[in-house]
Amino acid sequence: MDKILRINMGAAGGPKATVTPVGAYAGLGGRAMTSGIVSKEVPPLCHPLGEDNKLVIAPGMLSGSTAAMSGRLSVGCKSPLTGGIKEANAGGQPSQMLARLGYAAIVLEGKPKEGALYKVLINKDGVKITSADNLKMLGNYDTVEKMKAEFGDKI
Repeated sequence: MDKILRINMGAAGGPKATVTPVGAYAGLGGRAMTSGIVSKEVPPLCHPLGEDNKLVIAPGMLSGSTAAMSGRLSVGCKSPLTGGIKEANAGGQPSQMLARLGYAAIVLEGKPKEGALYKVLINKDGVKITSADNLKMLGNYDTVEKMKAEFGDKI
């Protein structure tokens, strides 16, 4: 994993994706990656729900390998509840897929226009960000059905 995908949600004209080298964060993964990026890049006094906070998604160090139980995905940001760095993690295929595509982290930064909703498709062909207005106000099951209809069963 040698690159970081940064998505600026508040960019002029809509969200913009850029890919940067992992740089100073080389050797980090999972919780260490999410906490490292948040501690270095998020101003300590920023509002947790403001445009200066960053949501960081990072596969664990062994994700993408054949190691048992290695498919962990960490999500971290400045917590609205505590004001400190908070991290949660989940298992499953997304961590493995991101790692195999070479992404050490996805960093969502900035704030989209009020009421805007977007979907991000990441695959071997690159990154595509499109409007997701058709998903507003849907529950999980209906959202998944619409996403499967658009992208297929392997989402």
